[in-house]
Amino acid sequence: MNVHTDPLVDDYLRRLQAAASPLPAHRREELVSEIRDHVQEALRRAPADDTAAVRNALERLGSPEEVAAAAIDAPPSDQRRINTLAIASVAAAVLWFAGLGAVLALVFGYRARRQIRNAPDAETGSGLAVAGIALGWIGVAIVVAGVILIALHPNKH
Repeated sequence: MNVHTDPLVDDYLRRLQAAASPLPAHRREELVSEIRDHVQEALRRAPADDTAAVRNALERLGSPEEVAAAAIDAPPSDQRRINTLAIASVAAAVLWFAGLGAVLALVFGYRARRQIRNAPDAETGSGLAVAGIALGWIGVAIVVAGVILIALHPNKH
């Protein structure tokens, strides 16, 4: 709801929208909405035609370009960190721990995939997670095959 509609505020928000264009659309809209709400709250007690109060509120925020630059905080793709659970998944699968590692590899791998999917700009390691999952399932298959072999050929001593 636009409680305070002022040409200066409208212009500020248009400039902010343009300056924040590198952000994903949902984040850009969220930023503009947050700033709009902040300005409206700051001007709630000011008379509708108080240009000085509007200018003062906008100056305290900084320029739209500065606000947008501060909001564009996603690290470049080459600085994304590798998901720790993806690494743990592969390590557990390789170390195997008599079958327990295979189960841990599956748990860690699936959780890592979900985390990476939810934060694609911050984390990487999807390939490691998939490798951990694949090795985990192979480990489970080896354990199941071993149990079946033992059941079919009991030790005769």
